[in-house]
Amino acid sequence: MPDANEVDPEALVAVELVFDHVMTNQRLLRQALTHASRCGAQATPAYKLRAANERLEFLGDALLGAALASMLYERFPASDEGHLSRLRGQLASRATLARAMEAGPLLAYCLAGPQLGPDPASWPDSVKANVAESILAAIWLDAGWAPLKHAVQRFLSPFLDEPGSGREDARMRVQSWSLEHVKRLPEYLCERSGGTDHEPEFAAQVRVGPHHASGTGRSRRRAETAAAQALLALLPGAESPTPP
Repeated sequence: MPDANEVDPEALVAVELVFDHVMTNQRLLRQALTHASRCGAQATPAYKLRAANERLEFLGDALLGAALASMLYERFPASDEGHLSRLRGQLASRATLARAMEAGPLLAYCLAGPQLGPDPASWPDSVKANVAESILAAIWLDAGWAPLKHAVQRFLSPFLDEPGSGREDARMRVQSWSLEHVKRLPEYLCERSGGTDHEPEFAAQVRVGPHHASGTGRSRRRAETAAAQALLALLPGAESPTPP
């Protein structure tokens, strides 16, 4: 079983780069980066509680919601409760957190069992999002509210820049329709389809019940948003927003 106090020094550098926070409690960071599958099939429940990130993920989910609520309340003084709730839901979604994790170097330092595969980029969005929430919980336990809020701002800054644009709103509209009509979240599949290292191209597919559509873009987020826009035209009662 891995040493719960052992942390790759480069992981500390990656946390500082992505979240702008210098961790002093390395044990917490090690736990935040450790998926339960890493503990092994023979691990006791008590060991998993100490070594895996599930408890931190639970805490981080609540802390992220609170931090986003505070930030959006300050950022959009003219927005009502419904609009703020939709923005918070979009920013705290598994897809957004996973895309934010993929944009930085931290996934390379996540610890998981072989059943998840050797390439962290191919792991489910839920695993990537849980790591993000676990790290945020570790930052809060390490340093408190102000560093946590700053870390959320730093981590999600690319998504906070344009949270209310029509193209970004397409994902929220699809999610709302899906939850209302099929009682589950939309299913996205996005893969690199071409381009260069500096200008990659991605192709995405989204499915809600029997309805599905595809889209392309220069990032995973843009490709998934394009797919969501295309799907809106197919969903009964849904209206596609006007592109910016």
